[in-house]
Amino acid sequence: MKKIIHLVLGAALCTQAAIGQSALSNPTSQMWNDPEFVNSFTASYGVLSGYEPEISDPEKEVLRGLLQTIKSNPRAAINALEPQIRPNTSAAFEFILANLYFQQGNLDKAAQYYRNCVRKYPNFRRAHKNLGLVLVQAGKIQEARPAISKALELGDVDGRSYGLLGYSYLTDQLYYPAEVAYRQAILMQPQVRDWKLGLARCLVETQDYQGAIALFDTLIKEAPDNTDFWLLQANAYIGMDDTMAASKNLEVVRRMGAAQVASLTMLGDIYMNNNFPGLALSAYLDALEKSANQNSSALMRAAKLLTQTGNHDEASQLITQMRSQFSSNLSDDADLDLLTLEAKIARSKGDNEKALASLTQIVERDALNGEALIELADYYTSQGDMERAVNRYEQAQLIGKYERQALIAHSQALIRTKEYGEALVLLKRALDLKADKYLSDYVERIERVAR
Repeated sequence: MKKIIHLVLGAALCTQAAIGQSALSNPTSQMWNDPEFVNSFTASYGVLSGYEPEISDPEKEVLRGLLQTIKSNPRAAINALEPQIRPNTSAAFEFILANLYFQQGNLDKAAQYYRNCVRKYPNFRRAHKNLGLVLVQAGKIQEARPAISKALELGDVDGRSYGLLGYSYLTDQLYYPAEVAYRQAILMQPQVRDWKLGLARCLVETQDYQGAIALFDTLIKEAPDNTDFWLLQANAYIGMDDTMAASKNLEVVRRMGAAQVASLTMLGDIYMNNNFPGLALSAYLDALEKSANQNSSALMRAAKLLTQTGNHDEASQLITQMRSQFSSNLSDDADLDLLTLEAKIARSKGDNEKALASLTQIVERDALNGEALIELADYYTSQGDMERAVNRYEQAQLIGKYERQALIAHSQALIRTKEYGEALVLLKRALDLKADKYLSDYVERIERVAR
């Protein structure tokens, strides 16, 4: 059962449909709402004497005349400045035009003029930095990294630059440099939540789950209503095999009314893993309610899990609710899957008449339904009708997806009638299809009995 949890977790870490693993948010998306950034950016219209290219006297005169316009009407300032750009214009003069375009949200034009700046003056560190910011905001993460790195190399030691560098490495799944960059960013800007979240994700990806859990504790204290933090911490707990701790996080999200199908089915899986089928059913039913008339695959897997583990009352409740909710939206394949589960449950409860009717209906509708063929063969075996049982096993063996399963089921039927020689032939064919230590041990035991 533990394998089931990790399969679900694997899906959760790979797709946004999964728990708490939304796509990384671009840390520049709210940049212009940050007073600290706005203040520093506004100050960047000045020139850092001794570190940046000089502005010529004629350019100074132009800027003096435009000083108020730059503050009050950036669009008008752009219209006045741009026609005066020449190949011999100073890099500092073009930097002001690039800033104006950046401030106006014209990222392509801003990048064009920042690039002109660094071509004219390769050590223009604020131009490198702002070029990196523009490219990150434009989603051109790989292009941004060299510009941000160059700004840091030139002495622009800044928490935002380190944070954006960490973000660029994390998006490329380069977790070690991302972790180092995020740690530097946190030292300089401990109040910025994006850097802590980025570091936490690095720790999860490098399987430093304990460190990630501790960091999420901090994030949750800062923002207890942020469901992503609870869900991501749940992933870290699962990484440590502490599934019940993960369930507490998932229950918090559930009580907040923010749980989605993926987190609820994972919660159900955790309860199943810890032998709480009643709690699992409750989570699965909540997931069913959330799913509306959407894809039922996650719930179908839950119904199969409940059935396979012998929790037939819970399985029946879930199947009944699924039929009621999905109704006419239930696909033919899904309907056949539910019929198969209902047949298994009926057999387990001794209702052979219902089981036979369901299985016969399935095979009539889908002659290649290997699972139903095997179940029907098992039914005939239980009734002592080996001729019909063998016929159904052999039919299932011709379906590639079910060949191995049918061979094993057929061999077990033969073992019940002490036909060990024929059973061993089938078991060895199954082993040839896929090696399996447990099946090998089983074969050895049957060989000893057959001697």
